[in-house]
Amino acid sequence: MLQIIQILIIFAVPMGLLWAQKKYKVVKTLSPILIAYAIGIVWGNIPGLPLDRGLSMTISEVSVPLAIPLILFSADFLKWIKSAKKTVVSFLLMILAAFLAALLAAWIFRGTVDEFAKVSGMMIGVYTGGTPNLMAVGMALKANQNTIVLVNACDQIIGGAYFLLLISVIKPLLSKILPAYKSEGPVAIEEDKEYFMELDKDKKKKAAGGIFIAMLICIAGLGVSVGIALLLTGEMNVAIIMMGVTTVGVGLSFVKKIKKIKFTFDVGQYIILAFSLALGSLVDIQEMLKMSPQILGFVAVAMLGAIFIHLIFAIIFRIDVDTAIITSTAGVYGPAFVIPVANAIKNKEVIVAGITSGLVGYAVGNYLGLLVYTIAKLF
Repeated sequence: MLQIIQILIIFAVPMGLLWAQKKYKVVKTLSPILIAYAIGIVWGNIPGLPLDRGLSMTISEVSVPLAIPLILFSADFLKWIKSAKKTVVSFLLMILAAFLAALLAAWIFRGTVDEFAKVSGMMIGVYTGGTPNLMAVGMALKANQNTIVLVNACDQIIGGAYFLLLISVIKPLLSKILPAYKSEGPVAIEEDKEYFMELDKDKKKKAAGGIFIAMLICIAGLGVSVGIALLLTGEMNVAIIMMGVTTVGVGLSFVKKIKKIKFTFDVGQYIILAFSLALGSLVDIQEMLKMSPQILGFVAVAMLGAIFIHLIFAIIFRIDVDTAIITSTAGVYGPAFVIPVANAIKNKEVIVAGITSGLVGYAVGNYLGLLVYTIAKLF
């Protein structure tokens, strides 16, 4: 019963936020994503409130692969190709920044952190790809299981703080030192101008039917992607699953009947809000206080170092603010976080390029992890 209530809360609150966004300017200004994330953090840290963290984790893991194709159905990929060059440059600079920061952290903590070289390998893996790369590099290097758990926990905590900044104050701050984003033309992903609840009965029925079909396609795409991952790797490989659902979204965006389905972007937005709420509920402030200070410091240097070095590169190479933010997101978190951050900075044009960057990061993260470990061993 408590799990049912938890599911209802996770999916009901976003509906309220979407409604409030249309009615109250303050909600739109603060960003529904930020509010959903904040509500989740409060919910997860008030003593006595029932919360199944495993359920929240499952919802957060499943929601993004469903949301990605829904949002991409309305994408204009010819538009993306025109702006891909600057994204490629920015993401390559993000990889270089993460590489340098991981080595810097290894050098600083070489005398205080056991397995510092292995941790540095995990750091470059996670900050070019994602958590799957962190785990893969750690296991490949035969790192101690406790070390892997600690590094992952510290990454979640510090990463949660950076995500909060990304969806709130990062763009206004960086806009003072980086060039503004220049649109290449029409918006790459079109959002429906109408509001579903304001449609008449017949239009609602037609729109609901279209959404139902789109959701079935997304569920089928996710199922096929999971099947391919299991067939190729014997496990639910996140990189393959993400690549699969992205391919579904990209491929079907060229099918006119799919592209014309109304409110796919809005439903994708709704699912991302549920993801943000579920993710926020996983932040455990008490666990954060128990973290090993050395490991926490190592992860902080690696993550914040990558972020600041990438910012310096962005200033030198005149990368625009939105591209810098979205490629930083793709590097630090992977493709799953691109959509909520793109929504927060109010630029749907960078979604496709950001997701693609994140997928590339998944592909190279393990190789870079082994390379950084080999270099760090020399310290």
